[in-house]
Amino acid sequence: MPKQRLKLKQASAVLQMPPKELQNLVQFGIVKPRRSEGTYFFDTNTLLVAKVASYLKESLGTHTSVLSKLMEVFSASEQKLKSENPKYIIFSCRLADEEEPVKLGVPFRSFGEQIEERMGRADLYKDMPRGRKRRGWKKEFLKSLTEAAKDLGEVSEEEISRTVRTYRKEKRAPEITVAAER
Repeated sequence: MPKQRLKLKQASAVLQMPPKELQNLVQFGIVKPRRSEGTYFFDTNTLLVAKVASYLKESLGTHTSVLSKLMEVFSASEQKLKSENPKYIIFSCRLADEEEPVKLGVPFRSFGEQIEERMGRADLYKDMPRGRKRRGWKKEFLKSLTEAAKDLGEVSEEEISRTVRTYRKEKRAPEITVAAER
């Protein structure tokens, strides 16, 4: 697969996170995309780092300073992890010497597969300039909607509504499990 360079809006669509959240990760130095002429460009490695950072932030609710330290350690070992391609990576964080470490497993391989799968859809999210729309934007927009509808196939409105309701129910209640470790 050719290496793609995505702008912020496209990258946030691939990662399925709001652009503002991704922008905050970049501004706090947690995610470090390449910069050219004032524009940040995200490649697949940077997207993977952003996905892991977002997962850690959401799971742990950590302060940005702790999150940036976790991501520094992750970035230092990223090349080794990519070559091994483990199913999970385990972050172990001890906040004080007398405390037991907090361990969190991150589905590393799954995140990589999600990013690869969604990279093809990045072209649907054009990075449009602010302000006045250019000529023919409505036709172009309708064309992209038609292409997306072809990908969906024959789907009824009832199926779409049912899928949206199911998705919203899943988002409401997180799945929490507890397991013993020896």
